[in-house]
Amino acid sequence: MSGENWRWARTALQLAGFEKNSDGNYVTPLTDIARARQSLAALGGTALAHETLVATNGSRYIGDFARELGENLPGQWSVRVENYPVPIVQEDLLYDLWTPRADPLAHTVKTERLLAAAILRGESGVELAVVPVPGRDQYRVGALIPADMNLTPEVAGPSSITVGDAHAHAAHQVSSSLLAEYHHAFWRLQLITLRDDLDWAHEAYEPGTVTDPPQHDLADAFARFADAAPHIISTVRASNTQLNPHEQAFLEDMDAVFGQPAPPQEAATEPQKTFDPDPLAVWLLEGQDLVDLARSVSRASWPRTVLPPVRTAAALPAPPLQIAASRNRR
Repeated sequence: MSGENWRWARTALQLAGFEKNSDGNYVTPLTDIARARQSLAALGGTALAHETLVATNGSRYIGDFARELGENLPGQWSVRVENYPVPIVQEDLLYDLWTPRADPLAHTVKTERLLAAAILRGESGVELAVVPVPGRDQYRVGALIPADMNLTPEVAGPSSITVGDAHAHAAHQVSSSLLAEYHHAFWRLQLITLRDDLDWAHEAYEPGTVTDPPQHDLADAFARFADAAPHIISTVRASNTQLNPHEQAFLEDMDAVFGQPAPPQEAATEPQKTFDPDPLAVWLLEGQDLVDLARSVSRASWPRTVLPPVRTAAALPAPPLQIAASRNRR
């Protein structure tokens, strides 16, 4: 449905016996041929009565392509279809794209009339937009802004790609190109968030001013680091980067504080003396060193899987050049 009178078109479909599906489209089941014929015959009359035009479209339904694409991508993906009955509605998609400036996908959404787009959502929270290329059996696929993240000019979003309608080949292109670039950019974005947290904490809290328990905003910033640290440590270790003995020892120390808990072991015959450092103090003193080490690893070794979601930095003052990803279409 499209046009200024799209609400009347919806009424015509409803009166003809079409039912709304989970995508928001009105359909009639082809499993009941007699019912489908009856609905199609009735649609001519209800459309005329409501001054709407019925036209056939030979294009493939974008929801079907998106579902087949998701079935061939790594992990589990859900699909929803967004319908754009009037041009102004599709502008919402434009503001949610995470792409470089002058990207072909952004240009298509801005300049072409789209009736619908499909949104793929992965189990890790990655969201991809799929829109048809007008007049071709092709689709443009690009990333949406990660939820609860602040964007920064230091990190450009991944470029969109154009794929054909062969879903298996398209999935390979998305996985090897778009998703690889997405994870690369997302990794950098999260490390910058952790860096900004530490810069803010050092400026806001002088030594000796941290309370027990710590102030709420400081605790939130520390929690973001503690959530991400195990993945950062494991990624640096798994990288192809040659670490010197000092860096290796540093990772061991950070792993002892922030790494995944070790499995319980049987009690030793004699009690072992242990030193339990204060994790918050370690974060304030040495957290920046871990972030810097992670940012120095070679691009080839950057992760293909997204870090655990970083908690929103809404409690912190926004840096001057940050662009808040305030829209939430999820």
